[in-house]
Amino acid sequence: MICWLTLLANAQTIRNPSFEGTPGTSTVPVHWLPCQLGSTPDIQPGYWLVTLPPSDGKSYLSLVCRYDSWEACQQQLSQPLLMGKCYQYTIDLAYSPNFAGSFGAVAQLRVWGGTKSCKQSELLWESGPVKKTAWQRYLVELAPQKANYPFIILEVYYVKATRYEGNLLLDNFRFKQEVPCQF
Repeated sequence: MICWLTLLANAQTIRNPSFEGTPGTSTVPVHWLPCQLGSTPDIQPGYWLVTLPPSDGKSYLSLVCRYDSWEACQQQLSQPLLMGKCYQYTIDLAYSPNFAGSFGAVAQLRVWGGTKSCKQSELLWESGPVKKTAWQRYLVELAPQKANYPFIILEVYYVKATRYEGNLLLDNFRFKQEVPCQF
């Protein structure tokens, strides 16, 4: 029991990992903060022609990229990601080909470690193109090399060299375990 409590106390837990909140535009779930001025994520489903049911809970997050901007949100972890340690998370990702009628292009998720609120200090993981319209679970492996990071930032980003209008749907972002590093 003591070992389990010690492991739990040291875990980089995510508060509100299923992005639970009242669906709506330009809003983020409790415990999450937007990182781009004038570009706030949305709580889904039900807005911008997005109808996919959640993979976990009652709601999820949507992020869009545009020709001139892209959305991101962040959270302060219960324990920082430590330089030289390796962590595994899982997240469910999808995209909506009909998002708001014109934001239907494929995008990717980038996960950053931050030393300060919304400061993208080190890129820790990229999903690559998220092409599925149904939820797909991804294993997210984070290995900070430059610093300890008390903040984790989730950012939608382009997969092509030119900028375009795309979207990403996110749900069920959970800490899995600390693992031995392979570098």
